[in-house]
Amino acid sequence: MISPWQIRKFLLIQPRAETIRLTSGDAVSQEICPRRVNKSWAKIAETIFALSPELIELLDKDGNLIRAIRPDSEAAQTGAAPAIPSAVSGDPETARLTHFANLLHRAYEHSTDVAFTKLVELVERLDSRSDSIESRLERTEAQNRRLLQQQIDDAYERAQEQAEAAGGSGVKDEIMTSLLSGALQGQHAVNGKAKA
Repeated sequence: MISPWQIRKFLLIQPRAETIRLTSGDAVSQEICPRRVNKSWAKIAETIFALSPELIELLDKDGNLIRAIRPDSEAAQTGAAPAIPSAVSGDPETARLTHFANLLHRAYEHSTDVAFTKLVELVERLDSRSDSIESRLERTEAQNRRLLQQQIDDAYERAQEQAEAAGGSGVKDEIMTSLLSGALQGQHAVNGKAKA
């Protein structure tokens, strides 16, 4: 069986799947829609690995097959050590060097896979944090707009009340003009300096 990391690499090849169909030995198939699940590709790959299907099929939005893989096949297991050619298999020095190269390959493959997986998880966390910050900012801006509109409405109502109390329409227009111009100047000036 291939590793979750190899499944993830298979899933990320372009074009990406709209639906992932998993088929087990007893012809039971499950479908995963990555967009609906709202999980990272690494988590989807771990889920697929845990289900250990015999066939993984990637389908496009119309249900057409994009590509498929059998996780137990030798072609899927790219991390396996290659066979030693028969011409050099009898030489002990070549066998020792090949064995050492395979050990190095496996060590670097594992550390690279782990490091890249952690990097992907970090980027996904930063992305979700950025989304939450943006949504909080949008809510704060909307609340600020509502408060500003409420202040303008309150100033307008006070101006109307003062104008009605004064009794004259000319006085009413003057009060409205002075209140609105004062409110606008308050928005554009901070400490006597105009806002940029």
